Amino acid sequence: MAHSFEDAVEQVLKKTDTYPSDAYFFIRAALDATVERTHKTASNPHLSAEELYFGFCAYALEEYGPLAMAVMEQWGITESTHVGDLVYNLIDVGAFGKQEGDRREQFDGLTPVASLLNAPYETVDSPQQD
Repeated sequence: MAHSFEDAVEQVLKKTDTYPSDAYFFIRAALDATVERTHKTASNPHLSAEELYFGFCAYALEEYGPLAMAVMEQWGITESTHVGDLVYNLIDVGAFGKQEGDRREQFDGLTPVASLLNAPYETVDSPQQD
């Protein structure tokens, strides 16, 4: 088990280099922000996969604004399953916990990252005037 979050990230990166270290530090910050935003208690900070995923995307928008999708693409995070990969890689080294019933597959098939990160910046076409 890792002694610090930095150690945990190093352990993950020794096993797989699919995502950069920045992505792991970001998911931790997103988790903390989502726990705070959803008013979870210190005694029960557990988030569902869906809560964590949508919180991750909301945090990306807060931090990176219109560049959020570009940053996620650079990190290789283009699907909800990728967020699940980050979370479960951290669970595997003991940096994150899980509860009975939590499964990696709960991150599959959620609203696409691009839909969530690009939606605030899409323009609606106005009707043509004659």
